Amino acid sequence: MGATERARLPLWAIGGLVGALTALQMVRRPSAPPVWDSLIAEDGKIFLSQALSQHFVDSLGTSYQGYLHTVPRVIALAATWFPLAQAPLVMSLLAALVVALVAVYVFHASAAWIASPILRGVLALAVPFIPVTAREMSGTVSNLHWYLLYAAFWAVICPWRTRWWLAMSTAVVALAVLSDPLTAVLLPIALVFAIRGREWRGWVLPGCIALGLVLQLALRDEGTSSFGGSDYGVLPRFFAERVTSSLLVGDRYLKDVFGGTTGSPFAWASLAVVAVAVGAGLWRLRDRRAWLLAGGTALSLTFFLIPAITRGTRFLSHKAPWLLTGTRYVYLPVLFLLTGLLAAVDRRAPGDRRPRAREIVVAVAVLATIVVGYAAPHRSSGERRWKPVLAQARLACARQRDIKPIKLYRDAQGLAAVLPIDPGRWSMPIDCSKLR
Repeated sequence: MGATERARLPLWAIGGLVGALTALQMVRRPSAPPVWDSLIAEDGKIFLSQALSQHFVDSLGTSYQGYLHTVPRVIALAATWFPLAQAPLVMSLLAALVVALVAVYVFHASAAWIASPILRGVLALAVPFIPVTAREMSGTVSNLHWYLLYAAFWAVICPWRTRWWLAMSTAVVALAVLSDPLTAVLLPIALVFAIRGREWRGWVLPGCIALGLVLQLALRDEGTSSFGGSDYGVLPRFFAERVTSSLLVGDRYLKDVFGGTTGSPFAWASLAVVAVAVGAGLWRLRDRRAWLLAGGTALSLTFFLIPAITRGTRFLSHKAPWLLTGTRYVYLPVLFLLTGLLAAVDRRAPGDRRPRAREIVVAVAVLATIVVGYAAPHRSSGERRWKPVLAQARLACARQRDIKPIKLYRDAQGLAAVLPIDPGRWSMPIDCSKLR
C-alpha cells in the first residue's frame, strides 16, 4: 500500500480554487429562491432558531436526531453576529466555504493513494458537485457532516505525519466526529493504520475519533427518528436505482432514463456494469489501487445499509426513485464507489507523469455527469424568499397580530413568531424581541 509522492499546490492556487469552488456552489440553484435568500429545513428550524434562543454552549451541547452537529451550530452562531436578514447568506457562504476546503483537502490527501492529478482533480470536484448534491445538500449547513465524514476517510488513510499535515487531518477528523457519530465506521481503519505505522503520531487520529464518540454518547439526549419500513428485499433495487445509476448518468434525468418505471432495465444494467468493473479490478490489481477499490466499494455498501437498518427502508422512495427523496443518504455510497473506480483506472507507477487513455476517458465521463447535474433543480425551488417573510414577521410582531403567513404565540419569554421556511410545511420560531 505504498503512498505516492506528495505534491502541494501553491498557496495562491489553493486560495483561487477555494474561492472558485465557493462561488460555484453559491450560484448553483437554477431558480428562485437563491441560496443567499432561503432557509431550508433544519438550517432554520433547528440550528438558526436555537442559536438565537440559546446560549452557545447550551446549543453546542444539544443533540438533534441523536447526535451533536458541531459545525452547523458554529456556523449558525456566526450568522447571529450579522443582521438577521443576512442569515441565509452567512450560513450558505460559510457552508460553501467549508465544502470547498474539504474538496481541496481531498485533492491533496488522495495523492497518497491516487497518482494521477487528473483523477484527483475529478474526485475533488465530485465532493461539492457530484449530481446527488444538487437536490438538497448544496448550500446547506445541516448536511455538512456528510462532506466532513468523507474528508475524514482520507485523513485516516493518508500516511503523512508531518506536524502541519497532522494538525490539519486532526481538525478534519475532529469536526467530522463531533458532527456525525457515523465517523465510528472509520475507527477500525484508523486503528489498522496506527498499528502499521508504529509511531505515536499514528494514534492521534484514532484517539480523536474515540474521544469524539465518547462526547457524542455523553451528550446524547434524544433518539433518532425512524422513517419506517423494513422491506429489506428492495435494497438491491434501491442501490441500482440511486447509487449505480446515479454514478453512471447522474440524477437529473433519472426519470427519462428509467422510462418512468421502477426496477428499470437500465438500473439493473448499471448495477451489473459496476459489479463487473469492481470484480475485474479486484481480479487484475494487486497494489494500492486494489485496496482502495475494495475499501471504497465496502464503504459504499456500508453507508448505504446503515440508514436502511437504523432508520427504516422508507428513506428512499419505493415507487418513484426519480423524485430523489433522501438524496443525502446516497451521497457517501456514490462518492465512495466513485473513489474506488477512479483508483482502479489510476496509473500503476506512482512516479509516472504520463496520463493514460483510460484516466482521461473516465475523467471526462465523470466530469460530464457533474456538468449536466450542476444546475439541477433544488428541493426549495419556487418556495419563499427569506427577506420578505422576515419583513412580514417584524410587521406582525409590531402589530401583535397574525399577518399571513406569520403566526404569533406567547411563550415564557413573551411574544414569538412562527416563520415559514423552505420547503413547505417547515417553519421556525423566533422571539419577537430578536426581530427588532
